[in-house]
Amino acid sequence: MKRTTDEKLMKPYLKKLLGEHRMLNRIIDNAKAFGRQNEIKQLKRARLHVKDRIAAIQRHYYGRSALG
Repeated sequence: MKRTTDEKLMKPYLKKLLGEHRMLNRIIDNAKAFGRQNEIKQLKRARLHVKDRIAAIQRHYYGRSALG
């Protein structure tokens, strides 16, 4: 399968988004330990936004989504 220039450019961006998603998961876990409910709600929204961007990129370039 031949990769397009667009796909080559998006791969590092996708890796960045996946790292951001993992980081948000860790921050949310830490916030839960301290019972910071308002912060958790905002972080979960941000995480969902990142997950949606990841899924859109994966669907566009790879025809699938790795994040269930």
